[in-house]
Amino acid sequence: MTGRPLPHASELPPASLEGWYVLHQSIELDWTGLKGADPAEAREALSSFAALAERWSGASEPGWSGVYRVAGGGIDFLIIHFRDTFDRLVEAVREMKLSAWGDHVLVREEYLSVVELGLYALTRELSGRIDPADREAWDAALADALAEERRKEYVGRRLEPRQPEHMPYVCYYPMDKRRNPERNWYRLSLEERAGLMAAHGKVGRRFAGRILQVISGSMGLDDWEWAVTLWAADPLEFKAIISEMRYDEASADYAEFGSFVVGKRMAAAELGGLLSSVATQ
Repeated sequence: MTGRPLPHASELPPASLEGWYVLHQSIELDWTGLKGADPAEAREALSSFAALAERWSGASEPGWSGVYRVAGGGIDFLIIHFRDTFDRLVEAVREMKLSAWGDHVLVREEYLSVVELGLYALTRELSGRIDPADREAWDAALADALAEERRKEYVGRRLEPRQPEHMPYVCYYPMDKRRNPERNWYRLSLEERAGLMAAHGKVGRRFAGRILQVISGSMGLDDWEWAVTLWAADPLEFKAIISEMRYDEASADYAEFGSFVVGKRMAAAELGGLLSSVATQ
């Protein structure tokens, strides 16, 4: 047996599967600069953005990007990029910066994460059969269990999410688990954490068909621990699910939330129509 021994089962982090990389970009548009620019320059900038949005929404490469018009928060757009590799994510950002559109936008905030499927129940079940301190046996059994999970069709859909066409609205926010002396998530046993997350998931499942949720992990990638992306047909669904989940013990006692951004996805043609008045002034 080599390497640092794993902790006792009660201290185990949950096993997880990772999917696409995600970048959330909060964008402010330079309205004044666009209105004051030469009309041909403004049209080129708007056309370049529409062309990028059109290409990003297709299936030319693993992943996609969505552009959302935002109300509030001091920003105009939220752009969410999903890519199968970190390098492709970097390339998508570079494309925007080098386009004519890139000269007229200010990126107010960016958040990097990777789609994550946390497997509390699997980890708890496996630790009941195999001692995690036996690193060789544990690593082999865990690898087999993760491979079996990844082969499931629904798991693939969760790791490579696509926004449903009938759910144009998005809600995004980062979050942490509390590490306060009185309420420290990371001091709970695996059994306690798994139980709390099972109850938390039960609340979320009541919104099946009304909300599509994507959890992306950001430990070691950005300042918070997770990013949450929700899609719905009606923005009031976000209020409903988040209000209900605030009373769930996992959230009420252990969750910390960052700023919320809410928007509506726009097609490339809509972007051109929305901003065409700027280009003709």
